[in-house]
Amino acid sequence: MITVLESYECAKTGNPSDMEDVTVVTESFAAVIDGATNVSGRKINDQTPGQHAARLVAETIQTLAGHEGICEIIQLINRRFIAFYRQYNMLEDVQERPYLQLSATMVLYSHHHRKVWTIGDAQCLLNGRHVQNQKIVDQITANARALVVEAERAKGKTEAQIQEDDQSFELIKPLIQSQYQFQNGHPNDPYSYSVINGFPIHQESIVERAVKDDSTTLILASDGYPMLEETLVETEAVLAKSIKEDPLCIRANKSVKGVTNGRISYDDRSYLKLKIERLA
Repeated sequence: MITVLESYECAKTGNPSDMEDVTVVTESFAAVIDGATNVSGRKINDQTPGQHAARLVAETIQTLAGHEGICEIIQLINRRFIAFYRQYNMLEDVQERPYLQLSATMVLYSHHHRKVWTIGDAQCLLNGRHVQNQKIVDQITANARALVVEAERAKGKTEAQIQEDDQSFELIKPLIQSQYQFQNGHPNDPYSYSVINGFPIHQESIVERAVKDDSTTLILASDGYPMLEETLVETEAVLAKSIKEDPLCIRANKSVKGVTNGRISYDDRSYLKLKIERLA
């Protein structure tokens, strides 16, 4: 049995309608799904590609019987994505320009298999250990943005001025669009990274971790938190401290976005703490 002990979701803008994270809990599965930030500028039926991606993944999980393994789950999710692309006549476009694709990362717990599967940079606190998959491409783009912001500071702009009108994400957007070429590439490619986008994922890129039989709690979260702690209050406190010390997100907690342009955080965030009954 899976019981939710703590659950929290907050959009980076503070407006729930902008949220691109989705959490889902069923009798057999629990997941935090993080729809990718919109880099195409497009919306479909007034929703971003990331919002559609997260929704399609969540809807698929809600239909599962409980015994499915991760490869079967990905196949079922991909069918929904391809159907979506065809419905909106997008299939050819997303194949030619990957940055137009719906994409999401996910951390998924299977109670039947007693395993946590991670695709992309979602994170978890498992068996007392904080686990997150960092991407080289994100480090590159975050460093590029830090350079842009630091250059503005060197020109004489104050932190407050940059927070009010931060153009750094728009300036590095072409670089972020380029990184989509490496989605679900071969695991040996240093720039490749796994993501749910409707197309095949190398099985080796799906990180699998066993949940110990004596484990009683599990925390799943999106990458909107710099670190996970055993409680939501503690985790939020770490985030608040990070934002206070580095609101532009260019130093200790480098990111492709800062707490700027009216945002209340650098990314959407979701936190899900679960009680998991021991297997009989």
